[in-house]
Amino acid sequence: MVGMPILLLIIPVLSTLAGGLLAIRFRRSLALLIALGAGLLLGAAFLDLLPEAITLGVPARLTAGNALAIALVAFLVFLTLGNGLDVLAVRWESNASARKTVGRIGGGMLIFHSLRDGMAIGLAYAASHPAGYAVAVGIAAHDLGDGMNTVLLTTGGERAGKADYGFLAADALAPLVGGLLTVWWSFSARSSVILLAVAAGFFIELATSDFLPEARRRENPRMKMLVAVFVGAAAIWAANLLIGV
Repeated sequence: MVGMPILLLIIPVLSTLAGGLLAIRFRRSLALLIALGAGLLLGAAFLDLLPEAITLGVPARLTAGNALAIALVAFLVFLTLGNGLDVLAVRWESNASARKTVGRIGGGMLIFHSLRDGMAIGLAYAASHPAGYAVAVGIAAHDLGDGMNTVLLTTGGERAGKADYGFLAADALAPLVGGLLTVWWSFSARSSVILLAVAAGFFIELATSDFLPEARRRENPRMKMLVAVFVGAAAIWAANLLIGV
């Protein structure tokens, strides 16, 4: 039975790679992919990261208000950072470079999120084998969007380079590493709450300040964009239903 969790952890690895490669392959449909990514980010923040942060906050003596406040502060900090980078980009006439800087910060956040996904699979399997299977299936569906978002964030809509493939590979391997880490170590409840809330705030900022405005600028008619946003959010909701089985 030792090999079984490894097999479960390979599922999200393949799912993340598939999502990233889809984003690279269908780059011509960038506007719809960006809108879909916005829905996935919003769904992940409101339906996944924040609820998990609030739940973990109970044993850590952090209230729901604390978790939401951390997410709000993170949102405002990253909003300020993004605006500052935009100002610098205008001066340097290198907006693409500024976007890539922010995008790679987001890629790093997604790698951490994928690490947590792998830890969730490992811990669920340790508690109950059927629970491990259910969590692995749900996270595999979830990580399809993570892989797609990693590519969208790090490339900024441009052709993928070596560094972008590196981010995708790191994001794909993160669930495997996270699952293996549960054998020796796990995040404390307090640090997990803080990191999850910060990631949620950052995802909300990316979706509302970057992804959605960019999709609206590119996509016409906009009804397709709205449908893509709803589909992205619904995908996270469906994935969470599978995880909760």
